[in-house]
Amino acid sequence: MQRTEPARHEQPFFHRAETASDFEEALRHATRVNARSMDDLHEEIKSCVRSLRAERMTCKATLLTMKACVRHLGLKHASVGVSEILYSDLLMDQIVRWSIKEFYNSE
Repeated sequence: MQRTEPARHEQPFFHRAETASDFEEALRHATRVNARSMDDLHEEIKSCVRSLRAERMTCKATLLTMKACVRHLGLKHASVGVSEILYSDLLMDQIVRWSIKEFYNSE
């Protein structure tokens, strides 16, 4: 049986820094609530989930990692006064739904 990766509850959430920075940018813009930014966020979530799945994370570990990453980014941006990402918690249900769908679509 192949070993699976555990969830990551703190940085680094992804092996590639580019994956994290692209997701952060999409999340920051998506909280401005326009269709284009939500589409961008959806695409970045797909990329993040595919990368975690490729690292042999289970669906549960992937979801926990994504949620921890969103919370981390919210705190990070709150500490530097960027208010847009503070609403990331409102997007959490959508992020979880997209993450689950992508995890099982990439099998």
